[in-house]
Amino acid sequence: MNAGAPDIGATGSNNGANFDGTEGADDANSQAAQQRKAFETTLGMIAMRMVSDAQADLDSAMDDTEEDV
Repeated sequence: MNAGAPDIGATGSNNGANFDGTEGADDANSQAAQQRKAFETTLGMIAMRMVSDAQADLDSAMDDTEEDV
């Protein structure tokens, strides 16, 4: 790390989120933080549903393959 280099992560607007993905102390209960958390939760549930459906399809295909042998 260059000691003379400016710390560009220390300034500027970042919409209440720190660069490591965590929320700043002032924005922990803000509407934006609550919306972000709700979006992430919903996105996670959708992803889990897609993975579950894909696993069910794979299981079905594997069962069909075993029956054909």
